[in-house]
Amino acid sequence: MLAMATDTDTLTLNILLLGGPQSGKSATGNTLLGSHEFESRPSLGSVTQSCQLLGKTFPRYLRRQGGEAALSVRVLDTPACPHCLLSDGDVQRAVGDAVARRGRVHLVLLVLRADVPLCGVDRHAVWLAQELFGPEWTTHALIVFTHRDTLERAGAEEEEYLRRASGMVRELLDSVRLRHHFVDNSAVWLRTEGKPLLDKLLDLSRQNKYRELPLKDSF
Repeated sequence: MLAMATDTDTLTLNILLLGGPQSGKSATGNTLLGSHEFESRPSLGSVTQSCQLLGKTFPRYLRRQGGEAALSVRVLDTPACPHCLLSDGDVQRAVGDAVARRGRVHLVLLVLRADVPLCGVDRHAVWLAQELFGPEWTTHALIVFTHRDTLERAGAEEEEYLRRASGMVRELLDSVRLRHHFVDNSAVWLRTEGKPLLDKLLDLSRQNKYRELPLKDSF
């Protein structure tokens, strides 16, 4: 069951990944875990067909109550929304059921691609978060922009890239108080790439006093 550990030697963070097809959700899950356990590959359609929960414990990751503590990361990967084979309603029910069975989540990662023009934002994943959790989801959310390596090869600066984004993207960033992170999911050393993101998520959860994000009663 997904829940924050009560053992002072271990802190558990439950992370939910949401995003559109080929956005890099599964690759981001691998980056967080420092491994290649989630299936992630180029495809003309959606690779992830069902919810999958994977976890990893990082010993002596942080200090808590005056001593060293481990960080247990549990990542719930989800089908894309929109999905080429499933309706938005099907995806909503699948994700909601998975969260209900396995416990609540602490953090929502909305995954977007940085290697495509940010002329708009796919509203489906935003709609899904809103339907599952209500407006409170934004206080537990961070936007992950994948394919940072493409920007680097093009000589583009991250902040300049965001300044040129559409009004919808800026509106989304404003809704999560500008919390975002760029990742290179192709990096050889995933653990090195994932640690800065984990640190941001740990800080956000700390700001929320490690509260879980409950499902809406109407779900």
